[in-house]
Amino acid sequence: MGSRMLTKKDYTDIVTKTVKHGSTTFAGTARHQKGEGLHELVDPAGFGAIRRSLSRKNPIDDQFVLSCGTAMLEETRLDTTGSMGNNVSIAMKVLPQTYDLLATVENAVLKRYDVQMITAIFGDVCDNYILCRSQAEMDEKIAEQMTYMVPEGNGGDTTEDPQYGLFGAAYLTDKVISKYYGLKSYDFTITDAPGRSFVTLQNLKRVFGDNVLDKVKENGQEIDKDNLPSTKQIVDDLLKTTHAFLLGVGLDDHTKRDWEAIYGPERVIDLPRTELLPEIKAAIIGLTEGVLTLQSLEKFLIEEAKLSKEDAAKIKRCVAGIPIGAQTLSPNFDKIPLRGAIFAKKEDLWPITETTDSSKESMWK
Repeated sequence: MGSRMLTKKDYTDIVTKTVKHGSTTFAGTARHQKGEGLHELVDPAGFGAIRRSLSRKNPIDDQFVLSCGTAMLEETRLDTTGSMGNNVSIAMKVLPQTYDLLATVENAVLKRYDVQMITAIFGDVCDNYILCRSQAEMDEKIAEQMTYMVPEGNGGDTTEDPQYGLFGAAYLTDKVISKYYGLKSYDFTITDAPGRSFVTLQNLKRVFGDNVLDKVKENGQEIDKDNLPSTKQIVDDLLKTTHAFLLGVGLDDHTKRDWEAIYGPERVIDLPRTELLPEIKAAIIGLTEGVLTLQSLEKFLIEEAKLSKEDAAKIKRCVAGIPIGAQTLSPNFDKIPLRGAIFAKKEDLWPITETTDSSKESMWK
């Protein structure tokens, strides 16, 4: 399965193409204009609808080595309606900073894991595409699949429809980190608007395919077509396997209270501006993983993330109320296989030898 990571050269090559074509999402837009629909890699129904985050084990003699650590999924779901229509371009621009802070800098908050990322965008049910959702990737494909997305920038009304993306995260995601080791992955929804409190079967089929509920069952859960979960229930189920947060951009008090009723007030965080997405995600993850404390956070943001003291203090205020150290409560938190662990068989969950060296040499050069 290799050991590739996102490198600066690969990222630059992809960005050069976007500049040449005048748009971050040039490839997706071209397909849409030709009537070809979404690229299979970002079509939520593509590749069997279920997104899989699996650890990479490579053969060595008659055994297998865990080349990059246990797979850890981070999914980001971006509102691309109205004034937020440029969010894919912003996400592409800040991707190097995001990846650095999660995976490669000296004190990266997920350094002991194999960081894998899903990027999703959502619109309104009246749009051509309610949702675009990439595969779980760990190298230049993270950036490449952003170019296949189709942000329509419309939104038929004030209320938007992230609930279909949340549905995919909760019921159509296969993650080794939670399925076999009992730790939780990370999930972020970025929006400036309220969402709807329900999903419909018609729209679930539009997004994920006619056999969506069969796919949910294949992934180990069952949903009654006559008793579909509310958005609140979807998030409740998502929280069983995921540290999920709603990052609100300029939410009014009423909208913020609505989201707090769904996520819990400790999981609805003010995002001062979308450009600070890498730093606020790293802050939340670092605090949840226990590799950062509120006392060490500002130093990390200033020295590692190169933020101003003002922005570092602002982020600290925004994240101060989250469940700090929540990941460390998992019984397997200190037991998961690390980079370099040797397995007798590829399908084995636990290694025959372990390494205490969980560091990754930075490939961001």
